[in-house]
Amino acid sequence: MKSFWRLIAVSILASLLPLACKQPQEPAPTPGEVRTPAGALSTSPPRADRAQDWERTVAEAKKEGRVTIYNILGQEPRIAISQAFMAKFGIEAEFASFSRAVEVMAKVQAENRAGLFLADLFFVGTSTNIASMKPAGLLGAMEPLLMLPEVTDPRTWTGGKFPFVDKDKQVIAISAVTRRNIVHNTDFIKKGEITSYKDMLKPQYKGRISLNDPTISGSGAAFLAFLALRVWNLDEASEFLTRLVRQQEAVIQRDQRQQVEWIARGRLAIGLAPHPETLVEFVGAGAPLNVATMKEGTYGIAGTGAFSVPDKFAHPNAAKVFVNWLLTREGQTVFARSYGSPSMRIDVSAEGIDPMFLQQPEEKVFFDDEEMILFRARVQDIAKEIIDNAMRR
Repeated sequence: MKSFWRLIAVSILASLLPLACKQPQEPAPTPGEVRTPAGALSTSPPRADRAQDWERTVAEAKKEGRVTIYNILGQEPRIAISQAFMAKFGIEAEFASFSRAVEVMAKVQAENRAGLFLADLFFVGTSTNIASMKPAGLLGAMEPLLMLPEVTDPRTWTGGKFPFVDKDKQVIAISAVTRRNIVHNTDFIKKGEITSYKDMLKPQYKGRISLNDPTISGSGAAFLAFLALRVWNLDEASEFLTRLVRQQEAVIQRDQRQQVEWIARGRLAIGLAPHPETLVEFVGAGAPLNVATMKEGTYGIAGTGAFSVPDKFAHPNAAKVFVNWLLTREGQTVFARSYGSPSMRIDVSAEGIDPMFLQQPEEKVFFDDEEMILFRARVQDIAKEIIDNAMRR
């Protein structure tokens, strides 16, 4: 009997021993708290150190005095951003503007060959960033520039993730543009008259259509790629373009402002794949323009509302301050209202944005991805062959 009770005592003691040796548990984390596992290095400095780093960066940025932005943005966002950034930091946002994104790339390449690094930021659209500037090695890393917790918190962004466009995190999308692929002059075409992309092939529109050039990076190529991958197929999209050029005698325009202006002035009645910022500007000025909602749907992209940085900066601290400010709620509110499209931040109101540029109830919107962006380069080559052949006839 004594042996039995001795065995019971040993068993109880053995079961209690691990509890005596166990470390006390930490209290549960508070909502939003991020903890570093024991033995791991913290990936970000303490909050006080981050604040000091930001203050030092701002001080150095003010010494540099400016940030230089190569861009194809419209006039309204350039002015609004410049004024707001100057008021906030006393630093000049200098916008070097170009008509087309390909011109920006050519300039940067020429400057780099000469050993010059004069830009701090590129606003050239997703297509040029992903399909051209990135493969050419002209872009730098974005992630090391991000400093403010308000910016890096994924909960503030659509879908609960930071809006990098590409897997290498070199391009950031800040605008969710619902593309309006057809704009028309309301003096000649009534609202609701155009409901399908194939309406463009009707006899009454012959000689009255303008198409944003699809042979180069931009709205025209994106529109044709959308038709090929989301609406029809590549053969049907190619046939559509062929008939537009030959049968409908569509005018191919590279000057994006001129395209919208011609429609606004009534020189032509319909514009296909208009530049969104230019369209916002003319509509805001009261031009007799309206956009058509297609039964086949449309696509959503960042458009020119996507930016990148070079691998070497002209003003490194000012560039860092500008990037972080632009991604805050304050910066995004300025950009969204002046650009005319909703922000990717979920805490930025769409107030002040014309409803025609917002997704409509029951409207199909196919959102852009990297695969689609890369496909556009192939579409440009196909479009060039089609247009060249049509011109020779």
